[in-house]
Amino acid sequence: MSAGQPRRRLLALDMDGTLLDGDKRITDEVRRALAAYLGHGGLLTIASGRFPASVWLHARELEMNVPLIALNGAVMLDQQTGGLLQGTPIEADGLISLIRLVQERGAYVHLYGYNELYVERLNEMNARWPLANVVVIPSRELTEGNYREQTNLIRVIPVGDLASFAGSDPRPVYKATVICDNPGLIDELLDELAGRNAFALTRTGRRRFDVNASGVSKRTALELLCRERGIRPEEVAAIGDYDNDIEMLRWAGLGIAMGNAEERVKRVARAVTGSNRESGVARAVWHHLIDR
Repeated sequence: MSAGQPRRRLLALDMDGTLLDGDKRITDEVRRALAAYLGHGGLLTIASGRFPASVWLHARELEMNVPLIALNGAVMLDQQTGGLLQGTPIEADGLISLIRLVQERGAYVHLYGYNELYVERLNEMNARWPLANVVVIPSRELTEGNYREQTNLIRVIPVGDLASFAGSDPRPVYKATVICDNPGLIDELLDELAGRNAFALTRTGRRRFDVNASGVSKRTALELLCRERGIRPEEVAAIGDYDNDIEMLRWAGLGIAMGNAEERVKRVARAVTGSNRESGVARAVWHHLIDR
């Protein structure tokens, strides 16, 4: 390796709990470290479960230089325009079956299109979803009025009966999220759906999990990105903190778990960095990725 080159050609970052601190912000320390990595010739991307628009806004803020991964790997988007490059939606029959099961058990579900959130009806929780996806500016209070130029990129669309919508509307659904205040019911639904072998399932908290088409993951999307650019797995570093990062961390030549990661994530990683409140991504970049 010649002087001045990064130790890994490509760095893939999860967002929540990883790139973003506890206040959903990119710290100054992380900004400086990632700018230095890019300045050394590194390639930088995001691999997140978030909306494409949210991924693109944060990537634009950091001047990322390769396509981006959103909705747990279901879509890949252009880092410059935010436009869809390719996507893998959930098939209608499986989606209808999922919706009916979840609703029969008394849990809540909503569906992700490309920057569209499909809901049965608007409520206090889903109406604020776009605001939860913006690039937070420390000097600007987090209100709809202050972030309108960002929240307008994501639409929350009430469609009535979700099963009827899934069976008749041609718009693709790339991800579903199941939410319930009863963790026991979440466990039961996860077990039952896992037994069907029809979906990719990732827990995103004690009271929620994500559903994608079978075979979809951050890892598979990252593999495709690397194949298209001639990048070997051993040339990749990935940083994450939760279940939907595990396969990506296993696959990458250097999988790094955040200090705030679940223990099961730390066990599969080759290294552990500081927490997201300690700018752990910056620590990882300086310690593992740049020769100084």
